[in-house]
Amino acid sequence: MRIAVLADVHGNLVALEAVLRDIAARGAEGILHLGDLVGYGPRPDEVVGRLCAEGVSGVVGDHDLALCDPDPEDRWRRDPAAPAPSLALQSCLWARARVRDETLSHLRSLPARIEIAEGDTAFLFTHASPASPFEALSDHTPEERLLAIFEATRAHVIVVGHTHTPGARALGGRVILNPGSAGMPWGCDPRASYLMLDTENGLVVEHIRVEFDVETAARESVTSGLPAELADALRLGQRV
Repeated sequence: MRIAVLADVHGNLVALEAVLRDIAARGAEGILHLGDLVGYGPRPDEVVGRLCAEGVSGVVGDHDLALCDPDPEDRWRRDPAAPAPSLALQSCLWARARVRDETLSHLRSLPARIEIAEGDTAFLFTHASPASPFEALSDHTPEERLLAIFEATRAHVIVVGHTHTPGARALGGRVILNPGSAGMPWGCDPRASYLMLDTENGLVVEHIRVEFDVETAARESVTSGLPAELADALRLGQRV
């Protein structure tokens, strides 16, 4: 298989369109997303609609769950691994007042995980840790925690988003991958990112960066009424 994996679009249609064009140009056989289609950005309906139109399957993220929760603020409070809400909560409440019922219905239909067997290799796709959509798996996660997660899932390759930064980490023949963010990049690089998985000859992973019109996306954020800090973060590729 040769599939593109993207994550954390966060309502950024400008970036998503650039990523989809790049994926098409590279001849991917399919696309998977790792959730957080909404939150932070000004175009949640359009992002969800665009991915549905492309037939893109995926999993649910923490921002998606919060948007669908009757009490988004309580949603963050209920999980000790959740970040302090602040801008996340503000953007969620902004979206709740505007999104279409069809968008909420689609987000509610998304599974927590997708499992694919390719030959003898078992792939697991989740938004964050398989244990919690708020638990980040990163370069700083202790090795013993990652090994425990692999043992619990029996996966050989786990692909997660949530951290907004690309990553790859091998542990005794197992691999954890992160495509970074296709709509709200962190790490001081404002380019969108995704990864290409190719299993035709073993496992080949390519992390790809894509330029998009950051200023247009930032302007859309400001004119929509979202906090100005979100536009600034987009321009700089900084964490919020």
